[in-house]
Amino acid sequence: MLKRWSLVVMLLLIVPVVAQNNPDSTLPADSVLERIRPETIRAHMNFLADDLLEGRGTGTRGYQLAANYVRTQFEAMGLKPAGLDGSYYQKVPFRRISLLPQGSSVSVKNTSQEQKLIYETDFVLRGDPLRTDTTVTGPVVFVGFGVTAPQFGYDDYSGADVKGKIVAMLYGAPAKFPSAPRAHYSAGRIKIANAVAHGAVGYVLIWAGQVEERIPFSRVVRFYREQSLRWLDKNGAPNDAQPQIRASATLSKTGAAYLFDGAPKTFAEALDISAQGKPQSFALARTMTIHVVSQHTPAESPNIAAVLPGSDPQLKNEFIVYSAHADHLGIGEAIDGDNIYNGALDNASGTAAVLTLAHVFSELPKAPRRSILFLIVTGEEEGLLGSDYYAHNPTIPMAQIAANINIDGVSLLYDFRDIVPLGAEHSSIAAAVDQVAQRFAVEVSPDPLPEEVFFIRSDQYSFVRQGVPAVDIIEGFKAVDPKINGRDTSLEWERTLYHTPKDDMQQPLNFEAATKLTRVDFALGYVLAQQNQRPSWNQGDFFSQISKFEK
Repeated sequence: MLKRWSLVVMLLLIVPVVAQNNPDSTLPADSVLERIRPETIRAHMNFLADDLLEGRGTGTRGYQLAANYVRTQFEAMGLKPAGLDGSYYQKVPFRRISLLPQGSSVSVKNTSQEQKLIYETDFVLRGDPLRTDTTVTGPVVFVGFGVTAPQFGYDDYSGADVKGKIVAMLYGAPAKFPSAPRAHYSAGRIKIANAVAHGAVGYVLIWAGQVEERIPFSRVVRFYREQSLRWLDKNGAPNDAQPQIRASATLSKTGAAYLFDGAPKTFAEALDISAQGKPQSFALARTMTIHVVSQHTPAESPNIAAVLPGSDPQLKNEFIVYSAHADHLGIGEAIDGDNIYNGALDNASGTAAVLTLAHVFSELPKAPRRSILFLIVTGEEEGLLGSDYYAHNPTIPMAQIAANINIDGVSLLYDFRDIVPLGAEHSSIAAAVDQVAQRFAVEVSPDPLPEEVFFIRSDQYSFVRQGVPAVDIIEGFKAVDPKINGRDTSLEWERTLYHTPKDDMQQPLNFEAATKLTRVDFALGYVLAQQNQRPSWNQGDFFSQISKFEK
């Protein structure tokens, strides 16, 4: 009896080892996946999303408590520090930028009359990252989406003269672009760099059209009330700052109406042309003055990094990176009497998922062939700052980073029968995703909301910009329960709970679905770590040549 029981135990222990020792059998064993449990994810989230952490704002005491929690978890797992000076931390220096609205203004002028626009009705401003007091005045040229994309035969600036002028443009990029390149060209950093390349000295973003239908300007106003951050390089210069742009503003539909008064086309006509995917540019009949007064203060907040060394003598020098952001919005404007923006789903859940799968990786009888870097970053809500800082100042050379799997929220709203691997279609990661999807009997769906430009809105994009194939897997809209409409459920959550104090542990949360998606992410990383071939961009793919298209 004892001998038979011992044989069963030995066989159970051997199963995951056999799967690991055979590079062609890259999927983890069921017994390994079952160690990822809903109770673990919920426990991590309960701590990270607690009111005591005060919303984990970047550079705050609450975020540092979260960072300490993550660090101690990595240390308890026996993972090696991958920060600076033998620690788990990479401290990120920031400039905190506060707008002083009482001294700031936007006005529009024709030949005889000046119209001062109304703050938080017609326009909003962010503090300037370079200057505490700055002004730009000049004629305005409307440039559609502000996109120049020669590989797609598209250029809003064609024939336009914007040198020494202010450019005004719509949020987003042409709908006819493929999903991920559309997201790339929607990035403010790309739009502003393109404006600078054409000689502009001021920048205006117009919040209207499809984006305004999904996210009303009132939500933008609340977001702009918060301070902004930029990470600083070794010379103290803020990231992605463009000194040629002397001031910028974001206009609502009412603000845009003043700007388009007397223009060759009405604002509605301009919206329609861009919605059709046609490039356009024309001079407006108004000059504009933007005056921005700011206050700058220093801040600091850490990334947290740990490594599980690989088992293959050669491949252990390559790394699969799991990333998630631990920050959220901190303490902000009260909604229904609550001013703590707990960020339970966004992104205590992603951090909890990385901690959970890291623990399972650390307990494998034999590590995967490639090394695994677990990276929890700061400042994502401020513009992917922590991951961008890491990508520019890596503690492991970027040439050794083989792939990034980012987790910005795991499925907590409903059980799903399809997944959306954002960005996977651009690299060999897609084949690994298909393999994993078959294992979990889920479908692989394309991005159902390309207009949301999710691919540039989370930390995988920082790695993509450095040439690293990356993916962020989210649940699709196909719910297991036929009574649940996944699209409606997701959009309603975004409309009512996203970036509000209501994203806390009191909302209904499906931890079985969260476990399922975390297992998917674990299996994908395991596959990529075991394969003989390093993940690679598809030949000639847009993102394989991204450095050519940064402007």
